Amino acid sequence: MPVTPNDDIVEISRRCDFLCMALASAEDDVKTNPTQRYMYLCKASGERPNHTFLHFSKGTCGTRLDLHRAYLSQRAILPILLTLPFCPWLEHINLREERLTTTLVELLCESLRNLPCIRTIDVSMNPFGSFGVQALLRLVLRKRSIVDCYVGDAQSVGSLLRRLQMACERNRRDAVDMEEEEEEEEDEKEEKAFYTLPAECPGS
Repeated sequence: MPVTPNDDIVEISRRCDFLCMALASAEDDVKTNPTQRYMYLCKASGERPNHTFLHFSKGTCGTRLDLHRAYLSQRAILPILLTLPFCPWLEHINLREERLTTTLVELLCESLRNLPCIRTIDVSMNPFGSFGVQALLRLVLRKRSIVDCYVGDAQSVGSLLRRLQMACERNRRDAVDMEEEEEEEEDEKEEKAFYTLPAECPGS
């Protein structure tokens, strides 16, 4: 992975390998249950669980994960990134001002790539550059459900930022068109059901 300032790719890769090896020896229910998985990874990493994510991982606290100003260290954020793929209810994630480097942004994109409901991502005010924006662009192009991706003051070339914005706009248009088609289909079903109601018997 390309390196940007404040990006310790060797340390992050080493920590990921360590956590994945630790997880390999866990019980199957620990591996697939988001809350248990997160707690297990935090213990292996020697980090205290983040209460916001811990509650979110239970799947009973809505679809929005707001970690803005949680001030997570790289060691603390890795258990979250390795647990996100098991949170299919996630629609909105806010990681503003979390000191995300290019490597962490790329890991975030890997974590979100198979989530069916993800709609908005906010990683603005983080120290990543063009390679991080490229990873986000690939994600938005792949995931048509993503309609907004905020990168704020990312140190990236303007053409990449414009392409990211255009990809989000395309996804928004597609989402609106899909909603309109679904509404039309629902109206047609209701109209068809109305005209196929059984006629009342004379004198009833």
